[in-house]
Amino acid sequence: MKYLIALLPLVALLLSACGLATDKQWYKPNVDYTAAEFERDRVDCTPKKSNALDETCMQERGWMPLSGDIGPAVKAPVAPRPKAGKY
Repeated sequence: MKYLIALLPLVALLLSACGLATDKQWYKPNVDYTAAEFERDRVDCTPKKSNALDETCMQERGWMPLSGDIGPAVKAPVAPRPKAGKY
């Protein structure tokens, strides 16, 4: 039983890593669109042989990939608090 409890964090880590998404997210700037429209274009731009999305095809249809190049938000430095005085 001790070994099972010791392995739980490792199993949780492995299972959480399996859920990481590697696919890009797509959007059409300044256009209202539905999930059905996206799915139609995604299917049309995915060749049956390679089963990989043709990004050029998606861009020709007006879709833009969301980029992750923005990076994490930078927090402003916190000013040090003055030491507590007498009053």
